Amino acid sequence: MQLSGKTAIITGGANGIGAGCVRRLASEGANVVIADIDDGAGTALAAELGESVIYVRTDVAQRRSVEALFAQAVDAFGAVDVLVNNAAFVHKPGVIANFLDYSDESWRRTLDVNLTGMFYCSQVAARLMAKQGRGGVIINMSSGGASRAHRHMFGYDTSKGGIEAATRAMALDLAGLNIRVNAVVPGSTRVDQGTAVGDAPIPPADVIPLPRQGRPSDIAAAVAFLASDDAAYITGTRIVVDGGMDAQLRSPAVDYGYDFSDHL
Repeated sequence: MQLSGKTAIITGGANGIGAGCVRRLASEGANVVIADIDDGAGTALAAELGESVIYVRTDVAQRRSVEALFAQAVDAFGAVDVLVNNAAFVHKPGVIANFLDYSDESWRRTLDVNLTGMFYCSQVAARLMAKQGRGGVIINMSSGGASRAHRHMFGYDTSKGGIEAATRAMALDLAGLNIRVNAVVPGSTRVDQGTAVGDAPIPPADVIPLPRQGRPSDIAAAVAFLASDDAAYITGTRIVVDGGMDAQLRSPAVDYGYDFSDHL
């Protein structure tokens, strides 16, 4: 119950990693506001978790929608202490495309949600946290694509690189207000789809040093830590939760394997 008495807003919180974060922060005692455009999933998750969790339909790419989100959070719970910028535009038609074929529409929509949405939510949150006078936490959801490229995901990787740069810049600007800003970097996480090339699934052990895909709960654990007072002296950095993918040069399937049987 490290977050008892605190209120968190989680954008894109109705499904996947966002829903994992909602469940974890609620289990730590936080009041949680799910901000999403998936009314069915958001309403169902809030109903499942009880009175400490509410759903607010929010388009993070629209400042007025974001301002209304924070107003409803304050009306419901009195304050906002934690913001998790998880909403992202990624696996959609036109977004997965070679750079030569990447459209203006995909570029604008990806940046609107992934970068502009993070800016609107973070600025509204920071201004509110400054007025509250008790500090706060902003956690941005990044990706391995911020530092290493995916093929055919130009806009997404560009936006995630921007998120990590924004994390550092916000951390410095807000440190004097005791508002901490950090990023979490998920690896391949089992949500609705598995790791795949085209239509062919890849065994996780062929790609990931810890031989399984991540789960939303793995990512949520890092978010809960950064939101808690245990991370009170951590700001402007990134926590990578990827089973070792960021550390490796070549995948396990390419490098020579090692037989652990003699040590078990």
